[in-house]
Amino acid sequence: MPSYRVVLTLGRVHPGADAQAVLPKAADAVGAIAVVEARSVGVAKGRGQATVRFEAADDAAARPVAVAAATAAGTQAEILEVQLRRQAGTRWTLIR
Repeated sequence: MPSYRVVLTLGRVHPGADAQAVLPKAADAVGAIAVVEARSVGVAKGRGQATVRFEAADDAAARPVAVAAATAAGTQAEILEVQLRRQAGTRWTLIR
């Protein structure tokens, strides 16, 4: 089964929200509908990113998983961008 990752670029944390809850919320949402392989946080171009790697049968099945991750993380912080990528060998291809 192919591996996918959803990369959420984060903006401001919502007032009263917990910045440390962004990644667990996204991973829990993914885990409710797919197998979570890994999760991580990082910084790219000065912006925080939450990444959740998961399994899905194909691109069509992966899209709603990415939406669920963004929706869950969005309860804690502003989501500036959502990228869905599929693993192809050692590369990650952006799914449009």
